[in-house]
Amino acid sequence: MLALLRHEIRLQARQKTEWAALLLFFVLVVILMPFALGPEPEMLRRLAPGLVWVAALLMGLLSLDRLFVQDARDGTLDEMLISPVPLAAIIFAKLAAHSVAIFVVLVVMLLPAALLLNMDVEVLPKLLATFVLGIPSLVLLGGIAGALTVALHRNAALLTLLLVPFYIPILIFAVSACTGDAAQPLLFLGSILALLLPTAPLIIAASLRHTQE
Repeated sequence: MLALLRHEIRLQARQKTEWAALLLFFVLVVILMPFALGPEPEMLRRLAPGLVWVAALLMGLLSLDRLFVQDARDGTLDEMLISPVPLAAIIFAKLAAHSVAIFVVLVVMLLPAALLLNMDVEVLPKLLATFVLGIPSLVLLGGIAGALTVALHRNAALLTLLLVPFYIPILIFAVSACTGDAAQPLLFLGSILALLLPTAPLIIAASLRHTQE
């Protein structure tokens, strides 16, 4: 598993152009939102965690196409299906590496985003904690939706329609953890992750195997 994870992280690190584009998208969303909401510092401070999470969610949606849809196009999926390594293990490593890549990008931009949105300093540790628990859940849900679009031979744009209703609870708990008592929302985020972590790779593997039938 460690070897698979290192391999997938190296693959993610090589996609510098794609991640740079996603980073630029995140920056543009964070910069433009204050213009839409108004210049009031107090309002920006109150809404800052939610704005950062919305930008992170949109950035995550844009990155999901490379999970399995792109693999199905370039033949990587066929190699995964015939590999002697269990398919669920490969999927787990791929999703873990993708989660690490998104987390790194968000951490790099967290301080500049906090300065632009006039965010309170004491909110930053809570926001990082929500990233740790929430980002893997977003990726796991995105992996399930991506596998379903591949198995059903649907357009990748269907990913957004499938994911938005499931992303809403994660967004609500993450923002609640940053704007009030963090204990209970973080427990809910941890519960969602604990539910998805053992089940999502198996669901994805079953969906991808369906593509060979």
